[in-house]
Amino acid sequence: MRYSLWLLLSLFYIKSFALELNVRVVTEEFPPYNYTQNNKLTGLSTEVVQAVFKELNINPEIRVYPWVRAYQTALNEPNTLIFSIGRNKKRENLFRWVGVISPAKSFLFRLPSRNDIVINSLKDAKQYLVGTFPESVREQYLIGKGFEKGVHLVSTYSYEKSFKLMINKRIDLWAMNELVAYHIARKAGYDPHKVLKKAFFLEELSPEGYYMAFNKETDAAVVKAFADGLKAIKQKGIYKQIQQQHLGK
Repeated sequence: MRYSLWLLLSLFYIKSFALELNVRVVTEEFPPYNYTQNNKLTGLSTEVVQAVFKELNINPEIRVYPWVRAYQTALNEPNTLIFSIGRNKKRENLFRWVGVISPAKSFLFRLPSRNDIVINSLKDAKQYLVGTFPESVREQYLIGKGFEKGVHLVSTYSYEKSFKLMINKRIDLWAMNELVAYHIARKAGYDPHKVLKKAFFLEELSPEGYYMAFNKETDAAVVKAFADGLKAIKQKGIYKQIQQQHLGK
């Protein structure tokens, strides 16, 4: 009884505090995690984030920006929440991490016809041109492993363009999230299983999945409230229902 009363008072405080602070929420077009369909933002991660806001009884306004702008906004402006964001060593102390909102697996993809590309270790990939997206968790990871832009990496401000570069053999490998890669291939009119071959699993990259995270200057009480809200929807089975709807498992 005391715990329930404390929780209610705490949520009331956090709601008032969050509204007073004018919490900003930013994301990008990154289907099937977060994307616009029929003028409405939807997707696996989006629905989880919206469920957390509903749990806290807060009505969010989510802004959709290009990734670099969303990333820089969350990095530099207090009280900004960003999703879906991968967690790595470079970013660890740059944000306040709320929790995992969706699973994520990333690979270096190649064309099935490119049997000449053989990768037994990440080091082997340095002999090929790899398509990446600026400031993505995949690009940051590869740079941290010694890959260089303009030498090993072809960094492009379009997921679709990187895919086309691979299709047209302008690059050898494409560093991309599995679900997003398949979505982009289908949208371009291809059967993803016929044009995408997993050449190497980036196992160290965001092993837990994608997160929602706050700007590091955000009050710790607000971050904790959102973490508790995320925990609550997982305990209630809401998180699992969203996963099943989008992933079928």
